[in-house]
Amino acid sequence: MIKEKSNPWFIIFVFLVLIIFTQGTYDIDEPSFFVPVIIFSLLLGVFGVYLLGKDMDLLKNLYFLSYVMTIGIAFAPAIGSYIEDGDRFYGFPAQWFSYYHLSGSVSFNIIGFLFDFFLIFFLLRFLNKIFLKSS
Repeated sequence: MIKEKSNPWFIIFVFLVLIIFTQGTYDIDEPSFFVPVIIFSLLLGVFGVYLLGKDMDLLKNLYFLSYVMTIGIAFAPAIGSYIEDGDRFYGFPAQWFSYYHLSGSVSFNIIGFLFDFFLIFFLLRFLNKIFLKSS
């Protein structure tokens, strides 16, 4: 019962963290950035699996599959990565992650990420309905 009530709060918390993360650029070469980010991401993943674990069937949970595909397509070399003056931009069709090589900083654009996520989600949902009708 507590897990069901915590699910919306967890999702809101994740979006708030992403919004806070988008407010600046960060130096990824510094351990003061990447060590806390790795620890926080792992803890967030553990809590997410604990709270949302019953819905982790990939064929039934299109949200999780869309999330994985959004990240996978963004970092695919031929599809989602763009290089301009040595700076790297990731995301397809909208760019949502940028790495600036001169300063060593990264930035995250939540609007581009959400656009890509929902585009893939609706595409998978459409394909799922087509395959369910045909079978």
